[in-house]
Amino acid sequence: MKNLFRILIVITIVLVVFIYFDNPVQENELITGSNNSGQLIPQEYPEIPETANIFDRPQEGISTLIGEPAQKIVDLLGKPSRIEASIFDYDWWVYNDSLSTYTLFGVADGLVTQVFAIGNEVEVNPYKIGQSLTDIYRFTIVESEITMSIDSNTYTFSLTEEDINNRILVPFDDLFAILYIDMEDHQLEAVRFSDAKTLLKQKPYDILYNGTMIEAETPASSLQAAVDRANERQIVEITNVFRLRHGSQVLVSNFSLQQIARTHSEEMAKNNIVVNEKFEVPKFSDKLKESSIQFTRAGGNTAAFYFDAGEAVNGWLNSKDHRATLLDEAYNQTGVGVYGNYYTQNLIEQNIIKEKNQ
Repeated sequence: MKNLFRILIVITIVLVVFIYFDNPVQENELITGSNNSGQLIPQEYPEIPETANIFDRPQEGISTLIGEPAQKIVDLLGKPSRIEASIFDYDWWVYNDSLSTYTLFGVADGLVTQVFAIGNEVEVNPYKIGQSLTDIYRFTIVESEITMSIDSNTYTFSLTEEDINNRILVPFDDLFAILYIDMEDHQLEAVRFSDAKTLLKQKPYDILYNGTMIEAETPASSLQAAVDRANERQIVEITNVFRLRHGSQVLVSNFSLQQIARTHSEEMAKNNIVVNEKFEVPKFSDKLKESSIQFTRAGGNTAAFYFDAGEAVNGWLNSKDHRATLLDEAYNQTGVGVYGNYYTQNLIEQNIIKEKNQ
């Protein structure tokens, strides 16, 4: 009986090893965000009561720049590493000199309208990157509906249970904060501070409104292409911030992987894969076989209907299989492709030294 048991264990180990090495490509399912059609709900009621629990605006930290002239950013941090387009009527000023201070500033008409802080050394008062969720709950009232008014218009952000778990919305005086929570580590991973109009344009949650909805202008094709490239760069950088924070090596961009990812995102978008479930996009493993890319292991993440790079990466971080791929310490190269609101992230493990010597 003992011999039979040992034989079964050996067979199991052999099967696991065979499956692992026979299928070295991990392709994860597409995940979708809330930035989709059907989330705007006009209301005929004359009045919707505003949220009572509004916190005083922070007097210190990066959020104090919201509403201020962009020159104040330059005075504080110097010139940005680059300036990139968005589809929300502002430009991203990217500060990426250090992953520990990685920050994106939204600038429109010379004023700061949004700050997305990811680096753990950025001052995001009254919070702190890495802060425990338990600690946040001690002084933050988390609500499923938050209402505000602009002129004679009233808007209510309606948060789902998933939103409350990993994208908490906190109203301050003339300011909003989205707290991005790592649901596995139960800690704060990033903070997005925003003025009201910018938040409405991004539509991060379902919105009930009475009056006129504030919308971003539909981008020209040239602008959309520039935004896609910007999102690609930001996904690589934000991924590296999270990988470094979780003890994994940073990824190097691989142009061939990027081309595969771009094609994949375009095919998903043009065939509306979220609705057209019967359409089969070519697999990442097949694309790798067709290419000349050498790799030991590979993984792929995809997403749709997230309104920007930070949202997409947060979605992957809080999905078990996507998180495992995103943070896998073995991967050392990546290629990201974005087409509209479709995102593809390819990662591989490649023996760089060996490749150079071939």
